Amino acid sequence: MPRLVALFIGSLGCVFALHAQTPAKPAPADKSTVPALAPPARPQGVYATIDLRPMNETLQRLETSGQRNTAAREVLKNPTGQIPQVLYAVANVMSGDRPEQAIFWYHVGRVRAVYDAFRCKDETSRNVIPLLGRSLSIELRRSQYYQRDQLVGIARKAIDWDAKNPRQYDQRWICLYGRVAQTSAGTDPAEVQRPESDWPAILTHVHEAHLKSVRDFAAQPAPTR
Repeated sequence: MPRLVALFIGSLGCVFALHAQTPAKPAPADKSTVPALAPPARPQGVYATIDLRPMNETLQRLETSGQRNTAAREVLKNPTGQIPQVLYAVANVMSGDRPEQAIFWYHVGRVRAVYDAFRCKDETSRNVIPLLGRSLSIELRRSQYYQRDQLVGIARKAIDWDAKNPRQYDQRWICLYGRVAQTSAGTDPAEVQRPESDWPAILTHVHEAHLKSVRDFAAQPAPTR
């Protein structure tokens, strides 16, 4: 399992490294520079049974002016049923006026996204994690950058919430973003995820690695405004 630990930490560390580089007065985000997440247009076999339409509909509402706040409230009525990408979007919506809640839901989303990714047999699905990180709003990045003294506590709460709340969404979602899903006939359901017997150990390492990354980031010298 040492190789997995290293991969977890490397994956988790990339977004916190991005936060650490955020200037005191960052320029507005240019969404055109954020690579789009693109599942196959016509997934085959078992991949065709992974339905992303509810997620995409919710994301559209969370990104539409006049609907964002209502959509975010609806999502948080049943957060256990939300694909992690939706929780990232909710965190962005909340980042302007509810920064601590935004940070919490971002951490929940990230823990779940990494856990889902590391259960995929296709390792290229993990490339989605840094792309999701780049989608974070400037406000959310800034909040984490300047409130790093609170991050460890928030991360602990997010990990505790993740451990206590069952995932009630299709946890194979992220596998659609790997290279295998682009070309596979999907005739073997076992090709999508690692055996369930591996999952408890993966979850333990995801939680430990996430908390380590947060601690390392929070331990850096406090920024000056």
